[in-house]
Amino acid sequence: MKKLLFILFGTILFAQPIFAQTKTVSGTIKSESDGLSLPGVSVLIEGTSKSTVTDLDGKFSISANENETLIFSFVGFGTKKVKISSGTSVINLRLAEETNTLSEVVVLGSTVRATRKELGNAVTSLKGEDLIKAQPGGLSTALQGKIAGAQVSQNSGDPAGGFSIKLRGTSSILGSSDPLYVIDGVVLNNATTNVTNLNVTTGNSNMQIGQNRSSDINPNDIQSIEVLNGGAAAAIYGSRAANGVVLITTKKGVAGETRYTFSTSVTSNSIRKKLDLNTSNKQFVNASPALFPIQGNPKSPTTVNVLGRDLETRTIDVQRYDYQDDIFTTGVGTDTYFSLQGGDEKTKYFASLGYLVNEGIIKNTDFKRAGAKVRLKHDFNSKLSATVGLNYINSASNEKPDGNVFWSPINAINITNNTYDINKRDANGNLLAVDPNRVNPLSIIETFKIKQNTDRIISDLQLNYVPFKNFNADMIFGVDNYNQRGNVFIPRYPYVVNPAYYNDGYVSEATNRVVQFNNDLNLRYLWNINDKWKATTYGGYNVQTYRDNFAAVEGRNLKPFIETINAFNTLIPGSPSSSQSKYNLWGFYLQETIGYKDKLYITLAGRQDASTIFSKDNRSQFYPKASLSYVLSDEKFMEGIHDVVSSARLRGSWGKSGSLTAIKPYARFTNYSTGTLLGNSTFTIEGFKQGNLDLKPEQSVTYEIGGDFGFIKDRLNLSFSYYNADIDDLLLPVQLAASEGATNTIKNIGQMNNKGFEVNLKYDLIKKENLHLDVFVNYSSNRNKVTGLPQQRFKLDSNLAGAPVFVEMNQPIGIFYGTYFARNADGSLLLTPTGYPQTEKGDVNTGAPQRDASGQPTGTILNKQIGNPNPDYIISFGTNLNYKKFGLSVLFDGVQGVDVFDADYRTRQGVGSGTLVAKELNGELPRGYIWSVYNIEEFRVVDGSYLKLREVSLNYSFGKLNSFFDDLVITASGRNLISWDNFTSFDPETNSGGQSSVAKYNFGTVPIPSSYSLAVKVQF
Repeated sequence: MKKLLFILFGTILFAQPIFAQTKTVSGTIKSESDGLSLPGVSVLIEGTSKSTVTDLDGKFSISANENETLIFSFVGFGTKKVKISSGTSVINLRLAEETNTLSEVVVLGSTVRATRKELGNAVTSLKGEDLIKAQPGGLSTALQGKIAGAQVSQNSGDPAGGFSIKLRGTSSILGSSDPLYVIDGVVLNNATTNVTNLNVTTGNSNMQIGQNRSSDINPNDIQSIEVLNGGAAAAIYGSRAANGVVLITTKKGVAGETRYTFSTSVTSNSIRKKLDLNTSNKQFVNASPALFPIQGNPKSPTTVNVLGRDLETRTIDVQRYDYQDDIFTTGVGTDTYFSLQGGDEKTKYFASLGYLVNEGIIKNTDFKRAGAKVRLKHDFNSKLSATVGLNYINSASNEKPDGNVFWSPINAINITNNTYDINKRDANGNLLAVDPNRVNPLSIIETFKIKQNTDRIISDLQLNYVPFKNFNADMIFGVDNYNQRGNVFIPRYPYVVNPAYYNDGYVSEATNRVVQFNNDLNLRYLWNINDKWKATTYGGYNVQTYRDNFAAVEGRNLKPFIETINAFNTLIPGSPSSSQSKYNLWGFYLQETIGYKDKLYITLAGRQDASTIFSKDNRSQFYPKASLSYVLSDEKFMEGIHDVVSSARLRGSWGKSGSLTAIKPYARFTNYSTGTLLGNSTFTIEGFKQGNLDLKPEQSVTYEIGGDFGFIKDRLNLSFSYYNADIDDLLLPVQLAASEGATNTIKNIGQMNNKGFEVNLKYDLIKKENLHLDVFVNYSSNRNKVTGLPQQRFKLDSNLAGAPVFVEMNQPIGIFYGTYFARNADGSLLLTPTGYPQTEKGDVNTGAPQRDASGQPTGTILNKQIGNPNPDYIISFGTNLNYKKFGLSVLFDGVQGVDVFDADYRTRQGVGSGTLVAKELNGELPRGYIWSVYNIEEFRVVDGSYLKLREVSLNYSFGKLNSFFDDLVITASGRNLISWDNFTSFDPETNSGGQSSVAKYNFGTVPIPSSYSLAVKVQF
């Protein structure tokens, strides 16, 4: 097949040109309803890929041959075709508004396009202007609430806090479930690689909640986004597409005079919700009384009552403080953007500069991003064109420890009794200790220096060749290259601290260099067989090469007055460390779409894929795809109801795709290191993990059925999809017998299923010349089930601050499985004679609770499923109102039926700062209540459902002010303004599990701030 493709491409490249009379055609495109110019209208020469778009005045210019046909299309308007004759040089058109989107062209791959009615699967299309209404600052932020079937969660409220995006549920246990990102044909790396906090987190390496590299992308540069779910991208992206694909198209140049855009905004970030803490001026005598002498409390007792905590009821007077006022601040951010675009008939250009500063709500934290982007397209002649893109980004941040760190600023609130004045200092100005062995929160704020800096270049070269009508070839060369650097300095503390918190100081330096190349060839041929039948053939190949180099040095016991890596006297065990990895993947694909009477479409496709992550015998995989689309509304029997059902389409698809994220490139090998056995030097298996050369990619087979309907002249549009994804060959750890010489290995031994339903609804309530009001709803529900494991259940991570996160047969992934409160038959809590809830007990082998004559539990403590972090459904809804020059947009975003393991809630009660402690002190709860439930894991499982007012945007457009200014727009907006929830800590959306399969786990994570912005945009 490879030889055939190269022969075909060579034939095309050197084919004899077809001569025709070329001329320049220009004109102006306006709206039929109000006569206003339409910028951004696509002008395409039918049967080719040659096109242009209208400028801000609706003007266009394009070179075309006589007898060719120009297609004028614009989202929300009807499409028109005009054939060029010998006398045609000017074309002025008025396009009529039309909400039927079945003829809308959508992006399916790097250069692969199709009309929506040809597709057998759902594709979400987003316009760039809709992404930036509320000043999101980052790409992932801009996507929240806008994609049906997508759970877009902000894991942390840090200024560049990482995001997790799951399309149609979790699709891997060991790997990431985030989709593949492609920008202008370049495959992006969106990993979260930790170059700070290297040796201080409680979770594994997959549990980082730091920056995703999508934070480098400036949303102001985006023209449009297409989101492909499930098997939709199987043929084009193969083993990278199991989690879906996010295709990003950035802005480009247009023919005409140079147009300039300048925008600037200022944003205020503040904490949305403060915790209710213990404000009582009392404390029980034996509640850690020995701690008080640290700050010289004259009323501090020095002994513990021998009667024990549960029997002690005496109290002492204390003063309590709210540490939140010392840790949180109001951050100020600015986002400045300048772009220009223009060109002539041959050369078109776009360039932009951007600079973002975003201060966090934790004091002394911020994120800065500076970028410069250039995109040039040159038409050498009517057949050959080239596009060059270059985007340089520098991202820098000042950070503090975040979730999974015992001495993060947030955990300093949760893990320290609030009876200490953390602002108190000694005669030399040094902060004093708080809870013995704990870190004063202000030490973290004032003295920790954690910095991260990333330089990134995303570039591409694209060649487009049209040797004859209806055939074109596109070649793409893309590079994604970035260098991360992280530096951490923790000074010696001027007070006693637990050595685990680096009481003698800590310093680290780490670098991560990533280079990713991709080369794509896409061929397309349009077959106009006859008046009834037509076909489109796609073929091509993709080659991707990945390289990374990671190096880190960590040390403690610091020398005075030095803050660089040279400060340490003692290396951290395992330091210095370094690693390199590389892999290649390649594939060929062929896709055929056959259309009958422009209403029935059948697509068949196949892709042969291979990756060096796997051994030669297993690296090659075949990924087929099939789909069907049927436009019912074009049938004669529908003609009588077109006023009610204006458009109707049924669709279905089936596809197979793969995933490469579960293991790293060398996981199939057994790694050895030097060691000793019986006093002799030898080689030992590193980490006691045995390699497995039989590993292969995880596989996903998805089928989807759905429909798209338009009612009342397409004012009401409804789309729905039902999908079922069977995921096989999941890579999982497997325990080995001692005789194997290792303790564990990895095998393709797991199975999982995702099935769900998605609904999109949009209704144009009012559609008049100066007034437009629409409402919309996106709803999705996914059900995940683990259907194959080597054992009944296993713990997903063993180091999560007590979180019992498990994978269990026939249950959703990542359930919470642990000790629980005893209950009566009716589900109510079973209380002790003194009114205490209690741990359920019984026969551990059968799981059947055993009770004595009074109904009280007896026997061995039991465990069961106590929570599910997978939501029942996700919903977003909102409205867009345009009245004359005013515009208003409102977006709500919610997740319902989800549980969160809130480790912070229990910790606050245990140390004395929680609200339950106040209830014990004032007698609302019996003494000892907290400690009676403290070790019951269900005590930490809380409702994580929420509904957020995600975005509000109000703008006013002045329109054309004079001959120089084309438009001036002023926008006031807000993000994350209100959250309706019953969550016991800051924010139910955040997740200390990061991009891993650990979901809805809260341990010291920075809350998501509320943001208020004022922006000005001028075009001239």
